[in-house]
Amino acid sequence: MGRYLSIPILSLAAALSASIMPQMIEFAAAVLGSFTPILENTRGQISLVLLVVMTWSVRSSLTDSFVWAFVGGIAMDLLSILPLGASSFALVLIVFAVHIVSHQLYQVRIVSILVMTVLSTFFLQFFTWQILVLLGNSYDIPALIRLVLMPTIVYNLAATLPVYSFVRWMQKRLEGRLQSVPSTLTQEAGARTSL
Repeated sequence: MGRYLSIPILSLAAALSASIMPQMIEFAAAVLGSFTPILENTRGQISLVLLVVMTWSVRSSLTDSFVWAFVGGIAMDLLSILPLGASSFALVLIVFAVHIVSHQLYQVRIVSILVMTVLSTFFLQFFTWQILVLLGNSYDIPALIRLVLMPTIVYNLAATLPVYSFVRWMQKRLEGRLQSVPSTLTQEAGARTSL
């Protein structure tokens, strides 16, 4: 069931990241720019697709996580200049690393989720820049780090816990629904055999 939900949820997350979120960030940066110089003239964005995929993979099977990563990457690439499948490849690698780390820990804590967010954001940004360089673009690396990478990490850290709470709520709802369906089916089968 969760695999089918990935299409509308990640499509919506990609659309929000490409349309509404940049305007909200621009407004927040204009308001808070005098207090926090890192947000001044920023080009960073919240990576909602990355956050949803990463937090989904913390408590999901590897197969489901790969499906979410693939769908999320395709949704991101359709709304960007990257070749189709580039973001999927990066998200699959991130999901694999997050899955390994989360299953090695006895209990995933908030600090480990925040560390995974920083590392995942850094990896996705670096991977994206490398793809764009291979396509013939050139960039000023110090300016990219200051104007894109650092603000993106800050925005993703600020959005990680709300996204994680939403994803956990959704996963618990799905788990409850999946557990209630088999009991209903066994009751129906028992009623048919008694007839």
